Amino acid sequence: MKIYLVPPSVDIVTEIADRFKCKPDVLLSYVYRGPLFTHFLQVYRHKIGDLMLDSGAYSQMAGTVTVDLESYIAFLKACYRFFNYCINLDTDPENYDIRNWNLARLKKEGFNPLPVVHDPYAGEIDQLYDQGHRYILIGSSHGNDRKQLDFIFGRYHYSGKFPGVLFHKLGTTTYATLSEYPFYSSDSATFAHVGGFGDVLFWNEYREPNPNGDRTDYIYFGGRSGVASKGAAHDDYPFIREFEDYLWRTFEYSLADLKGASGATQRWIVNARYTLDLQDRMTRLHGV
Repeated sequence: MKIYLVPPSVDIVTEIADRFKCKPDVLLSYVYRGPLFTHFLQVYRHKIGDLMLDSGAYSQMAGTVTVDLESYIAFLKACYRFFNYCINLDTDPENYDIRNWNLARLKKEGFNPLPVVHDPYAGEIDQLYDQGHRYILIGSSHGNDRKQLDFIFGRYHYSGKFPGVLFHKLGTTTYATLSEYPFYSSDSATFAHVGGFGDVLFWNEYREPNPNGDRTDYIYFGGRSGVASKGAAHDDYPFIREFEDYLWRTFEYSLADLKGASGATQRWIVNARYTLDLQDRMTRLHGV
């Protein structure tokens, strides 16, 4: 399985690649393009694996930016050589015709756009498959809808009627969902988001796993706000010594390095390692 990291900044990508001697798969957003973005592509592209470009449609639907198809195409013409995939501009989830037209336009320009499905019951996946698409993204609004995911994998994966089809889970990466469904890939900003809010992700081999096999613990070290924290305060965490040993052996960090606003970068790095390990766990579990 592939988990595309969605980094808070491009310099974190090079830190992860150098520290762990790996080539992480990465998703970058078109709406955050700029001089540092372009410099990263030109200088450090060789440090990462597959690179996917998000169109920024979600940001537009959230009302934070406006994305124009022609501008998106112009950027791709200049930079597409750096990317393995680009995501379709699907700013109107309720209008399949508009999304399909955007997809066709991107394909006509010679790109390799990935379609995003928002209504699996409407036959979108059947039509996309008939058009030759074998790598299909599931919209994040349905990322944890078990009924829909049961339908998608039952009809399109386990039935054997759609050979070669692969699914990517957009925007939500949890052990529970990834362990239950054999996604080919997903993308995760979780490692950065929870790190910014003060949480560190730790795969705790020292306790009994949850019924689904999950051993993920959240440990809170302080950050922008404690409201978003899922974790126990590090002072109260019962396995803090085991975690401290892992922290030093793996990163040569101390507990103090993770604390407060100044520890955000270190928390991102620790959480990125957790995510890369989760990727390996899902690959072993599903053989994908």
